[in-house]
Amino acid sequence: MYNKIYEKKGFIIFQVKEGYVVYNTKKDFQEGHTHLKHFEAAKTAIDLVINKKIPKSTDVYYLSSLVRISDDNDYINHIEELIEARKQKGKKEKYYNSGYKIVKRSL
Repeated sequence: MYNKIYEKKGFIIFQVKEGYVVYNTKKDFQEGHTHLKHFEAAKTAIDLVINKKIPKSTDVYYLSSLVRISDDNDYINHIEELIEARKQKGKKEKYYNSGYKIVKRSL
């Protein structure tokens, strides 16, 4: 296996060819690791999971990474709800402009 370059409270970061692997040593490797491109993103992911914080503005891939390395079921459920809400947000009904203009009238 690769040499670890960072360790904190049961989490390890390995450098690989195209970025970094974050691994939660309390989980099986297949289920408890994720790949991230930047070292700072990997360290931040560890801090977020340890402190059970959910970032407000990040993509679904990063949120899924937090799910993979966390072992707290409540934290995982909150993130999965957020992921589902973001996926549903893109599935709104299409709006068609019928050509009518709404005019505000004063009585």
